[in-house]
Amino acid sequence: MAAYITVGAKTSHGGTVISGSPHTTHNGIPVSRKGDKVICKKCKKVTTILTGDPTFIVDGAPIARSGDITSCGAKLIAIQQSFAESDFEVFGVEQAEEVRREAKEYFNESMDDYNLQFVMQDKTENALSGKAYVIYDADGEIFQTGNLNKDGQTPVLKDGQEKEYFIHVLDEEVIND
Repeated sequence: MAAYITVGAKTSHGGTVISGSPHTTHNGIPVSRKGDKVICKKCKKVTTILTGDPTFIVDGAPIARSGDITSCGAKLIAIQQSFAESDFEVFGVEQAEEVRREAKEYFNESMDDYNLQFVMQDKTENALSGKAYVIYDADGEIFQTGNLNKDGQTPVLKDGQEKEYFIHVLDEEVIND
């Protein structure tokens, strides 16, 4: 029998379970269920627990177990080994609150980044692969230059603020700096 998952449990991607039942706890820590949330360190996003024990329903959802998976493919890893064992160490309520606070801070920081990617095609919807491009903002300031990949895409660009960007595709295959 697999150990059940509680808030603070880890994943195979280095993530942390951040939500659980509002009514059911184990040693004061909310138990997690199918549908509860996980911050994935590898994928850098909030994911969802996809599987659980269909024979053990907690507050309307199957309880999550060690080995169940998240929407990004990570496996859940329990922080306790058993509900029956008596001399094992688990997080206290204060530590669970700290995990929640850290998760919220991480989520807020990751939401400060804006991801941008252009995909360029000709009129027949063929990718403009290898073409040189210049990306600039509304003030005309150059943000990035480079060459489109084989699928006509720029790399995923990150910016700390929401702005409007424009792309100009050049006739040349290579940009000379």
